[in-house]
Amino acid sequence: MNKFKSLLIFIRSAQHRSFSSAARQLGMSPSAVSRAVLRLEDDLGVRLLQRTTRSLTLTEDGARFYARCQQILDELEEAELEVKQAQSIPKGTLRLDLSLALGKMYIAPQLPNLATKYPDLKLNVSFSDRMTDIIEEGIDATVRVGMGNDSRLIMRTLGTANLVTCAAPAYLQQVGTPKTPQELAKYRCINFIYPQTRREFAWKFEQAGGEIALSVPSYLQFDDAEAVLEEAIQGAGIIQAVKYIVAGAIARGELQPILTDQDAVELM
Repeated sequence: MNKFKSLLIFIRSAQHRSFSSAARQLGMSPSAVSRAVLRLEDDLGVRLLQRTTRSLTLTEDGARFYARCQQILDELEEAELEVKQAQSIPKGTLRLDLSLALGKMYIAPQLPNLATKYPDLKLNVSFSDRMTDIIEEGIDATVRVGMGNDSRLIMRTLGTANLVTCAAPAYLQQVGTPKTPQELAKYRCINFIYPQTRREFAWKFEQAGGEIALSVPSYLQFDDAEAVLEEAIQGAGIIQAVKYIVAGAIARGELQPILTDQDAVELM
């Protein structure tokens, strides 16, 4: 048994005035605690505890030794606390890669507050909608819309975002408004494509049988969500996007939601 553990056993035995009570706190048997104290006494060549059938009391040598041991233990606990507190304060460079629209609209405006709170933290931020290999590229954290499938990473769902299908009012006045998701095939649609895979975003809807995902034919495709938004505002066709991207345009009357009773949600 190492010397530090022997000292800890002695301190707990002296504090509780009982080998049994010390044993319960330390997760040991009373006999093991008793033997540890006896070995410590043998090593020191002095009697530290006076034993009776009812309790333990410190001898004069034991009292002096206990005071020094307690001081050592207090200093060690203080040192551990200092190290833990230092580790809990963020510092160094934090490399972030954020989804373009979500990152620029909502996360980036909050970063100065984070930097002010932790002055030793340096933020290195990039924006992308591609499925980044954060390990290969040395990125500490990334935020994406949609489900990831990399088993090497720790992933958490931050929330959900409502999907909104919409178009410019002038476009809808010109061609009419679809009543069901299946009718979208008759309209000019604009879609987002994932930069890395070049695959189109599957539009999602809630219907009687549950959620469905549609591969909506699109004549315009962009790997930038803001470009998709701008084309829709200009009257180029119908889009589906997460609500935070189109909310401002809808509030300004630049876009009009359609199929509002059938839009699904997207994980974030």
